This record gives sequence, structure tokens and C-alpha cells, in this order.
Amino acid sequence: MKALILSAGYGTRLHPLTQYRPKAMLPLLGKPMLHHVIDTVREAGLTEIVVVVGHQREQIESYFGDGKHMDVNISYALQAEPKGEYDAVLAAETQLADGDRFLMTDCDIITTTERFKETVQAAKAHDMALSLVEVPNPSQFGVVALAEEEITTIVEKPAPGTEPSNLAVAGVYVFTNAVFDAIRKTKELEVGIQQLINEGHTVYGSHSKDPWVDVGRTWNILEASPVLFERIRQNKRDRIDASASISDAAHIIGDVWIGPRARIFPGAALVGPVYVGPDAIVGNNCLIRDYTVIDLGASIGFSCEVRNSVLMPGSRIGHLAFVGDSILGYEVDIGASVVLSNYRFDGAEVQVMLRGQLASTHTDKFGAVVGDTAKIGCGAVVLPGRTIGYNSWIDPAVVVKTDVADNIHLQLKQEYLEKKRRGPT
Repeated sequence: MKALILSAGYGTRLHPLTQYRPKAMLPLLGKPMLHHVIDTVREAGLTEIVVVVGHQREQIESYFGDGKHMDVNISYALQAEPKGEYDAVLAAETQLADGDRFLMTDCDIITTTERFKETVQAAKAHDMALSLVEVPNPSQFGVVALAEEEITTIVEKPAPGTEPSNLAVAGVYVFTNAVFDAIRKTKELEVGIQQLINEGHTVYGSHSKDPWVDVGRTWNILEASPVLFERIRQNKRDRIDASASISDAAHIIGDVWIGPRARIFPGAALVGPVYVGPDAIVGNNCLIRDYTVIDLGASIGFSCEVRNSVLMPGSRIGHLAFVGDSILGYEVDIGASVVLSNYRFDGAEVQVMLRGQLASTHTDKFGAVVGDTAKIGCGAVVLPGRTIGYNSWIDPAVVVKTDVADNIHLQLKQEYLEKKRRGPT
């Protein structure tokens, strides 16, 4: 059986992190997101992989090549225009037609190998199979109704209150080739699946409680970290590279992975799960904790606290800063004493602006998203849920209350008032 991975999307809901790269290439725990998906597919026993590419395809093809270095065989199908999921599947029809079934998933689905294995096994015993996951907000997903574990109805993003269940499609499918004609007619994946059901095809609902994250929005990047930390824990990957330099006066507590040539200075406390990538630096007296990822060449200065955050390659945090539940893109520069705050005064759920509308993160802790090459000056404060656009500058001492667009220099207008003092008496 071949595997099909859809990787042609723009990732607009992940802006500004996807300005210069496709979402498939966003780094998670030291590797592009698509790399993790391919690892999972391979571990499930599928080594013949077709990747559908489109937007900035060169980055994907250059990194993965023919897949031999990952012990898989990768071929590519081109989706020339972003016409939707159904069109991406049809782009790979020729390459999948030589088998009777294929597994399909998206480049942004972070889950366990077992979920893939269970879906494949379910399809072998039936006609087709979809992996399902319980969600608290089913109106945001494709949702199904079941009858004795067979899917009878599938509805894409039903209106709140009309959902047939709380079981969402988890982005892992096994189809027969009958799906091609169905979606060619309907021009929608879910409608095509419903047509197959109406025609008498059996579509099994493989309900799994395994961890699952659809990395479709910025805050999902933080949700994916625990799943990936658990994967490397189970794979028994070496914790600390022999070439890393770790002070005897540093404190390594719990599950901590430290890469080649990384440097951990005296007084630093790394309270796992924490990942420190190659050539990264953690300065004196820092506290790094709670699923923080410090990627290739990133650095953290003296006496900072970083909690549950992702620093992409080359990012820098100056001394005495606090970075909470935040995501820093490539080559971001955070000045001394900056605060990327992650918790509202009223303790309410953090909301973010997404495509011009407020969207809930479904958490009371979420900090800032900072685009590539942005700079934040000393003493600035960024309120929870705010986005700083790529290549933007925030002047020192500014309090960022609203999102900042790309290529903006946000300055503080300041007035001085001088008053004459009395001389000493």
C-alpha cells in the first residue's frame, strides 16, 4: 500500500511563520513537520510515499529528495493551483492507480504510529477506513455519525448545534481507488466520501484515543510538542550528545535532550521536557521548562525564563527576559528585559486575530507569535495572543496591545515635561 501526503497548502492560518516557507517545512523539535509525518508513516509499515506539492515546492523537494536517507521512496505530484483537498488527491491519481488502496494524510497531522496502523488494519477488514478523534468543538471539523462502527454520515464543519456527534475526522484515511471518480464529480472530499457511502461502500470509523494534533493554527505548534516529546522518549533517542558542553554547575532535571555542540552555562536549570538543538546556547542562571524547544543555533541570554515555547533556528533572547507559551520564527531578536506575556489579568481564555476575526485558542495561556527576522527592543511588553509580523521592529519600552503587521516599525511617541525645581534650602 502506498501513502499519500498532502503538502501543497499555503498555511495562511500559520502566518507569519509561513511567509518564507510552506507549512510542511515548519520546524518542530528539530525537524520539518513533514519529516515527522513521514517518520510516522514509515513506522506504520508504508515506505512508498507520494507527496503532493505546490506552494514553494522547491524547499520540500530539496530537503526530502527521493527519501532514501529516510528509508522510504518518495515521488512527487504537483497541485498547480490551490483548488482544495479533493484536487490535491486527484493530482496524485496516476501514481496511486497501480494499487487497490492507499493511505492518505496531511503534512500537519501530528499523531502516533498506532493511529496509522489501526486505520490500515481497519481498511483491510472492510472497504475503506477513516481515523476518528473526539473533539470539544466539532463544528470546526469534518464530523461523522456511526452505526456499529460504520460511518453513515459525514458533514464538513456543521453549524454549531447540528453536529451528528463529537467524532471528527483525524486526517488519516485509507481509500480504495473508487474515491477518485467520486471526488471528481463532487469536487469536495467529504461530499465524495458521503457519495461512496450512499452507493454502498463500507467506510469504517477507526476511533482512537491516541494523542492527535492538527497543526493548522499557530497555537497548535505548542500543542504538538508533547506528542513529539513522547515519540522521542519512546524511541529511546540519546539524550545528550557527546560534543555538547554542559557546565557542572548547570541543573538538568527530567527529560532533556541536548544536541551537538550546544552549550549550557553555569546556573542554568533545564526542567524537562526540554529540547536544545545543535549549536544552541543557554546562558547563566536561566530557567528553561515545560516543553520548550530551542532549535539550531538559537541562544538565550543571562537569567531568562522560557516556558513552553518554540525558538526556531537562529533566534536570540537577551538577558533578563521572560518568554511564555510563545513561538519565535527564524532569526528573531528579543532584547533585554522583554516580556512576552502569556496570561491575561482576568484569567480568561486567550483569543487571537485570525484572518480578520477573533479566534479562541481554547487555553488561558498563550503568548506571542513573532515572525522571522523581527526585533523587539529592550523592556518591551507583548500582551497575550499578539502576533508580530515578519521583519517588523518594536522599539524599546513599547507595550504591544494589538497585532503588528509585516515590515512595520512600531515606535513609542514620547513627550518630556521639564519643571524647574527649587534649589536646596
